Amino acid sequence: MQMELCVMLLECCSQERTYLRYYGLLGQRFCMVNRIYQENFDDCFVKQYSMIHRLETNKLRNVAKFFAHLLGTDALPWQSLAYIRLTEEDTTSSSRIFIKILFQVYEVMLFHLGSCILAHF
Repeated sequence: MQMELCVMLLECCSQERTYLRYYGLLGQRFCMVNRIYQENFDDCFVKQYSMIHRLETNKLRNVAKFFAHLLGTDALPWQSLAYIRLTEEDTTSSSRIFIKILFQVYEVMLFHLGSCILAHF
C-alpha cells in the first residue's frame, strides 16, 4: 500500500506542466512520518534513475526536482545517490541532465537556507 502511494505521488508530480513544490512537501511529510516511506522513495529513485532515458524532458525535470526536494530536506537519505555511477559508460545524456537538475535545485535550496540563517543574525 505504501509503495503504491509513493509511485502515485511521483507519477502525479511528473505529469504536471511545471514542478509543483506541493508534491515535494507531501513526499517529505510521508518520509518524516514513517521510515517505510523513505525506503519506498529510495526504491523509486533507483527505478526512476534506471529508466530515466525513457522520460520526456519535462517529466525528467519534475522527477529530478522532486528527489532534490527530498534530499535537500533530509527526508531521503544521501545513500540513495549510491546507485549513480558517474562514468561515461554508465551515464546517458538523460541521466546527466537528471543529475544536473538534481544538484542545481539542491544548490538553490542551500542558498535559500543560508540566506534564512544569515537573516536571523
